[in-house]
Amino acid sequence: MNFKSLITAASIALLPFAASAATLIIPAAGTGPGSNGSHWQSDVTLHNTSSSSATVGVTFHDANGASDQHTFLINPRITVTTQDIVASVFGREAATGAIEISIPDAMAERVVVTSRTFNNSPAGQFGQDVPAINVNDAATTGDMIVLQTPSSVAANRFNFGVYAVTAATVRWELVRADGTTAATLNQNFAAGTQQQFNSGIETLLNSTAKDDDAIHVQVTSGKVIAYGSAINNASGDPTFVPGARARADIRVNFVGVDVAGNGSIDVVDANHDGVLDQPVDLFILTGYPTYFRIVVTGPNGEPVTLSLINPPDDAHIVNGDAVQWYPSGQAGPQPTLKVLAKYGDVSEVLTIPVRLQ
Repeated sequence: MNFKSLITAASIALLPFAASAATLIIPAAGTGPGSNGSHWQSDVTLHNTSSSSATVGVTFHDANGASDQHTFLINPRITVTTQDIVASVFGREAATGAIEISIPDAMAERVVVTSRTFNNSPAGQFGQDVPAINVNDAATTGDMIVLQTPSSVAANRFNFGVYAVTAATVRWELVRADGTTAATLNQNFAAGTQQQFNSGIETLLNSTAKDDDAIHVQVTSGKVIAYGSAINNASGDPTFVPGARARADIRVNFVGVDVAGNGSIDVVDANHDGVLDQPVDLFILTGYPTYFRIVVTGPNGEPVTLSLINPPDDAHIVNGDAVQWYPSGQAGPQPTLKVLAKYGDVSEVLTIPVRLQ
């Protein structure tokens, strides 16, 4: 399908966007040559359902972060398609990155964003839709994302990548079809960066791709959007692979929490998913801290190092395995504590919901 650009509004570079704006991320967009003689481009379409004009910001993000910014004025009930946006708007000859779409809150449900990335070949265009994802729906600390690879590696190659909504750390894990783990890698991403790993099992995880591999993306800190793309080697036809949110058994033995400090477990993690089965009840005692002990070991009893992830200012780990907290405020549910448990080169995120009494 050929797209005709309908953009008539001026593009204004480097304007700041309003603070009260909805933010969508197209996690993968590109332009230029690819493997096996492919040639890629991304088209982005905006449709305004409102009777008012909408000013929409677009920003290109790559491994260096945000590098170019423009605004479009979308008139009432108008559709605007930008062909080969990475080249035509952001001026790149060959690049892959994410596109941030900033829409004023008042128009957030009135502007529809779609995108298509495709290979222009002598036999025609072969392409895939790449959805625009709200940053509020990104995977966060403690979440796991699964990227399923092709069932035939002889016929297809698999690219995957991450857009970091905030500074983040992820653990990549390559799981074979028979359940064995072939590779693991911890990787840090700066906020606002996008990185795509072409044939990433080979180039990032230093392994050989096999049929029906699965890639687990464990978010150990921060907030990310992960995705994949399977490309048929013969035709250059891509298939977008969205990250599927899932849970897995954790590899540490998270017994639970000892609230009374008497050696008994008061709240447990019975299904071994790293999340306590019910909130820990803490009492507000003005001027005095409350304590509870986290009972966790490695799978064979190894000692575990604990640290809090983005904790409240008045919460700390003391004596290696206890949380000291000066809770304040009204009774009721409080922000959930996230705890990083590490032994050897393994890190797991434990989730502890809290309720003040």
